[in-house]
Amino acid sequence: MKFLIPLFLFVPFLAATQQKTTGINQLNIPPFVRQGDQPSLAFQLFNKSKNDWTGTIHLQLIDTTQKNPVDGWFFNQQGNQYFTVEPTKMEWIEFPIHIPFEFSKPAAWQLRIKSESETLYKTGFLRIEPWEYAAEAATPYSTSDATVVTKKLVRLSTKNSKTQREQLADNATVFTGDTLLVEIEMPASNSPKIILREQWPAGTYPAMVRTLSTHTGAGKVLQLTDKELNMEWISNNPSPLKISYQVVARYPGRFQVPPVLVSSPDSTQPPIRSSYSSLIIEQRKLP
Repeated sequence: MKFLIPLFLFVPFLAATQQKTTGINQLNIPPFVRQGDQPSLAFQLFNKSKNDWTGTIHLQLIDTTQKNPVDGWFFNQQGNQYFTVEPTKMEWIEFPIHIPFEFSKPAAWQLRIKSESETLYKTGFLRIEPWEYAAEAATPYSTSDATVVTKKLVRLSTKNSKTQREQLADNATVFTGDTLLVEIEMPASNSPKIILREQWPAGTYPAMVRTLSTHTGAGKVLQLTDKELNMEWISNNPSPLKISYQVVARYPGRFQVPPVLVSSPDSTQPPIRSSYSSLIIEQRKLP
């Protein structure tokens, strides 16, 4: 007599026997970067087997229009690395690169992991946004009577149930998971309408919906994308412009901190901006 095994019983058995014991657990790559940024493209490897998982891991950067590698342009000097992941452990592998100011084409990355038992591939796109201030000084020139707009980054932490504030200097170092408060201020303006254009570092993730605060006047959000906030600021009585919001440091690397731009539709004067700076984000090592 022949016995027929139902297909619905056989499929879970196949899935269980084919479950991978080694591979890529997660990626930590910014959704976009800017020219001049120095991100570290990070990949977390996992090993669920009973033996060490060893091999080589190779990252290649590609100009998708010409289909050519551009590792030299991007200073991908650690594109080939050896790795070892102990049994039941996970390890982060980072590839620091430098986005050229001269590169504005679509780009992609390809990851190859090679061990004794297998070769794995992973690919993705690298979205590169322009940096508009390469030819300008970090601090804009201004006269003593000029209107000055400032932008500050403050790291927030909690100690003994109290919020601690640490204002960050240029090129300060924070860790993934840190909460940063962005504070923007400008003295009172005679113009009844002001347009504000704000951008945040590519290595951070904005929490606009929960934390955006207009402290004075009546600010209206005109546009909000994954990299930029545009606001219209209306005030019948001249009052200082002040807004704040929070971002979370998420992606490792050194990132440009863009200036905030302020303009007025009623004025013939060019927009004014704050200083720009940079921020270093390091991967937090969990015990």
